Formats: sequence, structure tokens, C-alpha cells
Amino acid sequence: MNRLPYDDVRIIEKSATLTGRLIGLLFADQGAEVFVERGVAATLGEHDGYLDRGKIGVPPGALANTSSADVIIVDGAVPVSRAAAQIVLRVTAAIPGDDTYGHLDADCSEDLLNALVGIFTDMAGFGRVLGRPVIYTPLPICSVYAGVLGAIAVGAALVDRERGGGGREIVASRLAGGLSAIGALTLTSSGTPPHLAPASIGGGLPAGLTPARFQDIVQEAARDSARELWLAQRRYPLSSPFAAADGRLVLPMVSPNRRLTERFLKALDVWDAALAAGMVNESCYAPSASQYVGRNLADSLSLDFINTSTLADLIETALAHKPAAQWEHELCSAGVPCVAVQSWEEWKRDPKAHAAGIFAEVRRSAAPQVGRSAWVASAQPYPALESCRRADALPTRSTRQRSCAPGAATRAPLAGFTVIDLCNVVAGPACGRVFVELGATVFKIDPMRPQHSPTIMVTFAAETAVGKRSIILDTETTEGRAIMHQLVSRADMILANKLDSQFTSLGLDRVSLEARNPAAIGVQLSAHRGEKRGPRHDYPGYDPALQGLTGIMMRFGRDGCPTFHGIASCVDYLCGYLGAWAGVTALAARERRNDGRGDWAESSLATAATLVQLLLQQVPEPATARGAHATGRTAGERVYKLSNGWIFAQAPRDLSAELATMTVADALADLAASGIDAVPIQTLRELTDRHLAQPTRTVRFEKRERDGWENECFAPSWFVFDGVPGARPAAPPRIGSDAPGILAELGYTAADVERLIAGGVVGHTEWFQRGRPD
Repeated sequence: MNRLPYDDVRIIEKSATLTGRLIGLLFADQGAEVFVERGVAATLGEHDGYLDRGKIGVPPGALANTSSADVIIVDGAVPVSRAAAQIVLRVTAAIPGDDTYGHLDADCSEDLLNALVGIFTDMAGFGRVLGRPVIYTPLPICSVYAGVLGAIAVGAALVDRERGGGGREIVASRLAGGLSAIGALTLTSSGTPPHLAPASIGGGLPAGLTPARFQDIVQEAARDSARELWLAQRRYPLSSPFAAADGRLVLPMVSPNRRLTERFLKALDVWDAALAAGMVNESCYAPSASQYVGRNLADSLSLDFINTSTLADLIETALAHKPAAQWEHELCSAGVPCVAVQSWEEWKRDPKAHAAGIFAEVRRSAAPQVGRSAWVASAQPYPALESCRRADALPTRSTRQRSCAPGAATRAPLAGFTVIDLCNVVAGPACGRVFVELGATVFKIDPMRPQHSPTIMVTFAAETAVGKRSIILDTETTEGRAIMHQLVSRADMILANKLDSQFTSLGLDRVSLEARNPAAIGVQLSAHRGEKRGPRHDYPGYDPALQGLTGIMMRFGRDGCPTFHGIASCVDYLCGYLGAWAGVTALAARERRNDGRGDWAESSLATAATLVQLLLQQVPEPATARGAHATGRTAGERVYKLSNGWIFAQAPRDLSAELATMTVADALADLAASGIDAVPIQTLRELTDRHLAQPTRTVRFEKRERDGWENECFAPSWFVFDGVPGARPAAPPRIGSDAPGILAELGYTAADVERLIAGGVVGHTEWFQRGRPD
């Protein structure tokens, strides 16, 4: 059996929070020795079997002496005696010293945090239009995100310790974890060329349809789920569910991508009809593209309502001819992201998900559980997962002496490592951003002919490309590929959200990468994969498609009208952070082996979408916590509409009648006087405006500017090392603007750079200066 990545790491877990226990679980799944205190007669809660998986339970009091641990996980300000080489992770609600949110206990209700960071508001993009500005969700987004980021921080600290760094004091703020899930939705940006500005979704009204009539349609949709689905299809035809021949819903997800849009419409035999209706397929990366706004299939996010309605009619007719499962198989096999929409209960029973290890059998467990959320090739085949086993005491252990290198205590944990980022959209680039925040040097390589819309390639990059160095390469040319391979040969890690065939075409598949750079670690983010090879192994996908497949859409929408739980928070960012966790895990294993061998690390959208639903494995949420009109888990612990806003309160009974006429400020004061925990429900805009003016240690916005491109977004307070919250990295570069400097470091002269740009091997900054891309 292969050595597991953390098989000589000892962790003492003293946390009672979901965040702390999830951190311990992630390490236990990768071989760490994780000890928890559990009484022999202790009654197991519904989540304990999963959260204690792979750990070792010892009697209460047996972990009083923590001196043998490499890592100690505690909640809040619990005193810990830390040796110089030990890593202590503290789970908190807010960062200690936060004057605004510091009163929140480490184990405070998940609902309070979700309310504060906008999870109940802006995650329902269509809800506000339909008169549903606040929708409760039972997903523990803040805690799960904080857990994964906390594990990454500990893994990075372990990497640094291997090369002479000392121990660390780390804070995993649950509130900051929630912030990490919504970055792109709070971004403010200026200085983008007009033709690369973010899309205005929906466009104008069709001829003959007055604003009053359109508002009537919206009201009809608010009352009737079938009408809501009809409207969603006509607003977002390339990313909405449609009825298939068997009556089930099938969800194509191609709207952000030019090539996939064409491939999908041709597969349905409606491409020519779309062009005949006046739509075009012209690159949106040339300034001349502005003339096609509203009718350009290459940027389908900005199609106007006339054209989205036309596409919806064409797609609706075509998809009605085959069953949903057949569409999923045929379209995904042809490289078109598409899923048959199903519920969480159906997903838990899905044989393809079980074959992939997304759900796994666990020794001594009566039911399958969510499987490993990341996996590395050097550990394959992994041993079977096991339930918590018991020991009479904490075993003795010899620990090796470690010395701290000069300056190690103040450096970022991954300073000195180099990462190549070949990713796009949100998950992959967010993965690369994490490595920047941890101190690594990250080179971002973008394609010469981007297929995704400028909203994704440029606007999102303002948040995910901070601190990276940017170059545009035509990797289909010999010289462009040679430049990429030169960068790869110097790197510790290569990130890409690509299929196996795409890695092979770039000469970066595992075998080729090992030959080119034996010490490099490949990090692959995919759509449908698990620890094992399953039937959907090579299927493509995006965050919204996986929400449809894994039951999130059905939980969050109305009967007959599944709805996305946010486009850039519920799954995408989490997948990126799981990719970073996989990469850090492989890096820690490489540094401890010290054998010069690289690795291959993976995670996926499917595992992220499953992990975020981890609390629903055994018992479903109550009816009041489900659907487009969800209010909360109980009659009293719920969202409340007040005279001038909304709050969430943990009341013992329903206080709707008493609170309805009160202001938010008065209600919060009265509830506090009664000993009832309550917080305002903030929209992302309210959160942003509040803390732009009044930053806290946990919620801080930082402005960065470079070459006239100015952006403002959260500082990464989800990483706190030795009492210092993370600062936002350097400003993102204009796409491709670092090419001359990067090429000079590789030995190219100024004349070489001019020749490469003139020859189309290296791209001009933001593409368009070299003329219209194909």
C-alpha cells in the first residue's frame, strides 16, 4: 500500500465546531493520526459518524497533554501550551479583536453568519425580481468554507515547517469563510475597455412587449412555478432546465462559452435557425464587437430578450424529443456540459456517483457517507474509509527536533514556491489565488483565442488574478508551447481545470509532466470526478450544472422550477479551495518524502457540491428550510421581515407578528434585551457599503490599481497566521501585460519579444491590439 500524504502527522482535535471537526476529517482522510475525546457511552449525533470518520477516540481527559501533537485544533480562546514547532489552529466566528463581530461565539449559529454575509439574499439571483429578496438556506456555507481554508492553512504551515519553518498560530474565522465564497459578487472595478466590460444580462424587451406587460409576466412567474421556469428559460436559455421527453428536466450549461454554445446548438440542429434569426458568432475580444451586443452568440450572456426568447423556443422543442438521461449522456460525450436534474436523495443513490467514490462505503458504518473530497495519485489506491476507532489512551510518540531557519517565522508559508495557472472561470483561478495569498509566485497563462466571455476572462480576473503574473500564449504554436513548457520546467505546481485529453494536447498529462519536470505536481480540477474512475469521469461541467445534478437546485427552487443557489459561491469557489487543499497535500507529501518526485492531485465540482450538503446525509432539512420560500429550521429560528429590512433571530417561537412593524435597530435591541441572538440580514451591497466605510479585522476591503485598472474587494481574512490577517495581494495585471518581463526572465531579448507578439505567438495586452481573434 502506498504511503498516505499525512501518515506521520499527529493532530489533537479539541473542537466542537463543524469547521474544526471538518479540518480534522480532511486530514484523517489523507492519513493523519487524528485524536478526539469521546466517552465510551457517548450518544452519537446524526453527523458524528461522518465527522469522526478515520479518527481515534480516547477517553475524556486523555488529550490534556498536547505536547506530542504536530497540530492542535481548538475553538476560540481556549488556552494552549504551544511548543515552537507546533501548529495551533483556532476556530472563531470573527477574527479576535474585531470590534463589530467579535462578540459572536466560535460555535454560534451558522444561520447568524449566513445572514451577515449575504447568503440569504444575493444567492437567489432571480428571487429578488420575483419578490423573494430573502430566502433561507440550510447549507453551512461559512463553516464548510472555513474548514477547507483552515485545512489549507495548516497544510501550508506543515510544508513550511519541513523546510525549517517553525510552528504557527492560525485562526480559521467562520465569518471570513463566508466572505471567501462571495468575492466576485462584491467586487468593484473600473478601467476596463468598453468592449470587455461585464455583460448586461437580459437586454431589451421584444418589439410589442411593453414594460407593463413584462412586469405582468414577472408577476405571473411569481405566482406560478411553471411560468417562472418559462421566464427563466427565456432569460437564460443556455443555462436553464427544460423538459425532456420523459418529463424530467435536463439542464444544458453552455452560456459562458462560445465554442460550447455552437457545439450545443449544432447538436440540437438549431444553429442555423439561430443565425437565420439574426444572431451572429463574432469574437467579443475586438473593439468592433460592440456593434454585435445583444445578438452575439460568442457572448451569449449579453444576448437581448428577443434573442434569448428565440433560443428558448428552439431549445425547448429540440430537448423534448429524448429522455433527460439520454441527453446527459449524448451531450456530455460530445463535450457539451449537460445534466439530468435530480434531487439530493436521488444523488445520494446515484450509482455513478458511488462508482466514482463521491459517496463511499465506510467500515463499521451502516450507511454510505460523502467520500474523500480530494485525492493524490501517490496515495492510490487509498485504503477503505473506516469509522472512528477507540484507544484507551493517547499513545506515546517520539518527536524529532526541529530548528527554525532565520526569517522563517515572518515569511508567508509558501514563499519561494512557483505555480503555473492554466485555469479559467472561477474555481481554477480561485485555486491559483489561494497560492498567491499563501506567498507562492503564480504565473497565469491565458489563451490567445478565449472562448469564455469577457465577464469571465476579465471581470472575474479582477478578483481571482490578484498578485499573479500574466501572459497570453498561443499554445497551439510550437514556440508558444515551448514558452509554456519552459515555465512548467521551473514550477513546483501546475493548475488546470481541464479534461485528460486537454492535458495531453498541451503535453502536460501526468506522464509528460513527469518527464518534463519530475518534481512538479499537477493539480487537476474537473466536473464529475471522485477518488475512483466513474462513468462520468470525462464529462465536462460548470458549477450550475453540478448544482442541478446533486440536488442543490431542487432544494433551493420551487416544485417544478429548480433554481441556482448562487452562481459564484455555493460550489465554484469551494471546488477551487478543494483543489488548493489537494495541491497543498501533495506538496506536503513531496516535501516530507524529500525524494524529488512530483505527484498528481485532484478535486471536482461534484465533490464540492456534495461536501457543502454534508449535514443532510442522514436527515433531510425540515420543510420550512426548503424551497423558494424557506424561512428557517424552526418556527422561531427564522428570517423575519420588518418595517425597514430583515433580520434572522433564534427565537423560541414565531415572533413575526410582534416584529413586523418594528425597525431593524429596534428589533435587534429588544431581542438582545430578551437574551435572543439576532443579526441583520445584509445584502452583499449593504455588507460592502457598510465596511468600505467601517472596516473591521474580519471584513476589510482593499483597493488595488495597476495601469489604470482599479479594483476593490475583500482582503483575505480567511488566512490569519500568527495574529496577522492576510492582506490583499498586489493588483491584478491587465491580461497579458507581464509578457515582456516573463519572457526576459526566460532569456528572450526585446527583439525576440517583439517578434513573438508580431507573429501571434504571444498576445498583446487584453488581446485586441493585435486585431480581432478568430
